[in-house]
Amino acid sequence: MFGFGKKKAKEPKKEITEEVVITAERKEELLRTISFKKEEVTQAIGEEQAKIYEEIGLAFNELGEEDHAIDSLEKSIQTKKSLGNGYKALLRLYNKKRAEAAKVNDEESLQIYLKKMDQMMQVSKEVTRGVR
Repeated sequence: MFGFGKKKAKEPKKEITEEVVITAERKEELLRTISFKKEEVTQAIGEEQAKIYEEIGLAFNELGEEDHAIDSLEKSIQTKKSLGNGYKALLRLYNKKRAEAAKVNDEESLQIYLKKMDQMMQVSKEVTRGVR
């Protein structure tokens, strides 16, 4: 009568593809920013250096250069542990790489990215607890 307990027909999951298109002007601006920041990072220390690495990583991420983005964002987190945009972007990149490895049954890469995600969760705990 009311339809309680009846199962609804499930729709198949659709694969979501994020295809971000950036303009030529934006790409040029990001490349200039990366170039400028790479020069700047050698002169900075501590928290400022971490911030610059994060900016470089976020720019690479926007350009779609994931491996360069991961490298820069990891340097940022190693220099100063924080839970900012760089942390979130790095966690998303790790999750994406983990999913890609799982899709092609690459057990070695899958374990690497699972371990990296665990390390990021540890960073989160340390920052939350105030451990530096």
